[in-house]
Amino acid sequence: MADIWKAAAATVAVRERAPGPIATLRLRRPSADDLARIGALIGTALPTVPNRIADGAARVIWIGPDEWLILGDTASNAAIEAAATDAAAALCVGVGDGRCMFEATGPDAAELLAKATSIDLHPAVFTEAMSAMTLFAQVNAIVDRPPGLDGFRLIFDVSLRDYLRRWFADAIVEFG
Repeated sequence: MADIWKAAAATVAVRERAPGPIATLRLRRPSADDLARIGALIGTALPTVPNRIADGAARVIWIGPDEWLILGDTASNAAIEAAATDAAAALCVGVGDGRCMFEATGPDAAELLAKATSIDLHPAVFTEAMSAMTLFAQVNAIVDRPPGLDGFRLIFDVSLRDYLRRWFADAIVEFG
């Protein structure tokens, strides 16, 4: 994945990445069968534990008891909706063009991000495969800790891109 934008210091780096395809999936009181059918269709089980992510053919982030964010090329949104029963009233909408994504990596990534959020990002607390919706630098964000990434991935509304680039560029200065 190529960098769109980058700021780096000795112990932390922040890169903007192209988010690729992203869809929001909403289900009303889904059954276990609904979850299994949709998981099989997209190649990744939908996480049912709060604040967890699942990786497979796609990355799926738990947003709420009835909502997930699906990152990656998967089945069409219409096919995903059709896989759920009528009772689950599925809605799957592409939102990737409206999002921007940053990765903060390195030994001081958690310390850098702690300047802008109240979430405890210590590795013993915010472990791999965790996610959270939070305020970050006064704006809504989804933060996750992908397995194998020495840091964090943050997803924001694309309209905030310039503000976030300036915030990261300023905040990273103290890490020399």
